[in-house]
Formats: sequence, C-alpha cells, structure tokens
Amino acid sequence: MHEFALYGQVSRDDHHRMLQQLAGYTRMQPQETLEIHLVFKARPPAGLDHIPSAGGSQGILQPEAQKIRSMLNAGIYYVQVIGEVIQNEPKSVQNGDTAMTNGNGVSDSDKPTVKWTFDFKDTPDAGKQAVSTRLISRTPLEEGDLVKFLEAFDYEYVSRYLVLGSRFYDHDTTLFVHKVLQLPQVPSGEAISDQSFLSSISELQDLDGSGGYMVQASIDVVDGNNPELKERATRQLLSIRESLKQAVDLTPGDRLALDTRLPVSSRRT
Repeated sequence: MHEFALYGQVSRDDHHRMLQQLAGYTRMQPQETLEIHLVFKARPPAGLDHIPSAGGSQGILQPEAQKIRSMLNAGIYYVQVIGEVIQNEPKSVQNGDTAMTNGNGVSDSDKPTVKWTFDFKDTPDAGKQAVSTRLISRTPLEEGDLVKFLEAFDYEYVSRYLVLGSRFYDHDTTLFVHKVLQLPQVPSGEAISDQSFLSSISELQDLDGSGGYMVQASIDVVDGNNPELKERATRQLLSIRESLKQAVDLTPGDRLALDTRLPVSSRRT
C-alpha cells in the first residue's frame, strides 16, 4: 500500500476555525481521535562490525564484503505500534446490581479499549514531488505481549507519545488535525500496560511549545505504482490544497523529517 500526503500547520488560535472549515468542507462533524504511539527501532544485524570496512592497501572495500555490508545495512527502520483509544460508553446499573470497580471507583467495563496496530512507513520517494508518496503497511495486533513479539524480530522499544486530534473524511481522503503530547517514559515491560495517563490528558505537555497543530491530508492507495491511481490521488490532493489554501498551506512533507531509517551513527555500539 502507498500513502499520498500533504502537510500543513495551524496555530493554536486558528485550531477551532480550522475544524469549522473542515466540517463545512467535508459536511461532517469531526471524529475525535486519541492514539498511543510506541516507537521501536531495529537492531543492527549481529556480526556487522566484524565485516571488514576496507580491504587492500588502497583502503577500498572488497566487492563481496561491500555487497554483504550493503545488504545488512539496508532496511533498518524505526517502526511504531499504534494504539487507538476507544472510550466505552458507561453502563447503567439496574435492579440493585453492583458494578465491579477498581480502586479509583471506575467500573472495569468503562475502561477505554485500545486497538493496537503495527505501523510501518517507508521514507518518502526521492525527487521533486507534487505530493509526498511512500510505502506503508498497517497490521492489526489482536493480543499477546506485543513488546516481546517485536523483540523476537530484533526490534527494541525506544519511547512513546500521545497523538490527540480530529479526523474528517472526504471520499477516500483523510484530513487529520492533530498535535503530539509528551508521555512519561516507562520501561519496555510497561509500555503496553501502562495507561494511567488517560485519566489526566489535560495535564500532559505539548511537544510543540507553541501549542500548534499539524494538518495532514492523505490518501491510501493499494497499488501506488499504478500510474492511473497515482495520478488520481495526486490530483485529488492538489484539489483539496487549492480549496483550503485560505485556511492552511498544504505542501509535501520534508523528506528528511519523514525519514524512518535509523541514522548510520546509531548502528554502532
């Protein structure tokens, strides 16, 4: 699957106006979104440092060794496990029944449900593009120890953050107005289970000190290499950019800022 996207920013003061304009443009009310993002990074292949970095008196890497090193260095990315927080409707207690509650007096059935997804996003295509285009993959994760599952594939937990925002839909285009909130960091064993912050979201600190919001307009295409589908998605996003130009400046994302590969320097221990 490929993602085609444009990005923009709005200030905190313009946030409400942006939501109103998108509600009018899409003819729908915003769908409030809350996501827990867990960041993982791939471990460099074992033994990489034992491959000679150069050969011969000229300091030139031997052809076969160079080929192996290139293969092992390729495809080392940051990935995310994203948990969509779904607030459950409180259940009324009837006929004198007593609901089971936790220590905070909250019924276990009223706790929010978190649906987890493994999310991979490649680095956007190089070259001058009208919109950002990159390969993506989203895989639902139903149950089990997700951290241990990823560790088995040589991914280690790095950090976590919270995304708070509003989604709108216009045909097959998703318009997402959101901001990033900082979360208290916890050991990898508690990354999935710890959700204590959900009861005090208003106390969390914005990552952007100005309180601004990111606007993302995106279209997911099953076969992004299909010229007709690619042209259609690009044309649709450019039409949205033109329609919203008085409210927000939508442009392709900075490729380096969207780079999901591990820096070369981090591959050494």
